[in-house]
Amino acid sequence: MKLAQKHYVPKFIMRSKDSGTLRIIDLWKFRSEKSNKWYIVEVEHFASHFYGLKFYWKGVAESRDRYSLLTNDYEPRTIVLSCIAVMLQYYQSDAKASFGFVGAHDLIEKAFEDSPNKRFRFYRRMMLTFLSNDKFLQMKDVKNSMYLIVNKKMLESGRVSLSQIETEISNLYVGEYSFVLEP
Repeated sequence: MKLAQKHYVPKFIMRSKDSGTLRIIDLWKFRSEKSNKWYIVEVEHFASHFYGLKFYWKGVAESRDRYSLLTNDYEPRTIVLSCIAVMLQYYQSDAKASFGFVGAHDLIEKAFEDSPNKRFRFYRRMMLTFLSNDKFLQMKDVKNSMYLIVNKKMLESGRVSLSQIETEISNLYVGEYSFVLEP
């Protein structure tokens, strides 16, 4: 699987362990040619070859709202494609890989957290457009703005199930999760 669209080339920075959860977190970076801003992509490793992605502009790295802040550089497509390029790096080295992410609410949208936010809707559209259904099943939980890209081979082999994924997410994050298969 190869990404033919314009994106910025991501570079691996380092691997660390979260002291609270002992999960491995990889850090990647890429630079926007338009704004000259650096972006950081965090890839959190979970059980069963599952990877969670988060990204933010490096200039807000110390902010607790870093995933919600907007840069207003008007290039979200290229930025998200660069994150997809990171996902594809993992898939190339781990053919069993599955992925997930949360579309963080903008600071203004936080009052309406029960509805899918515009980030989630945009990410969903990008995934449906650029990832093929022959290798992955795509699932969404609109209420929690969560999106999963699950490896078909892992589902078919029984190594991973949707209920197992929902249980693991519920164990990590308080709440109820219910994923629906995308068309």
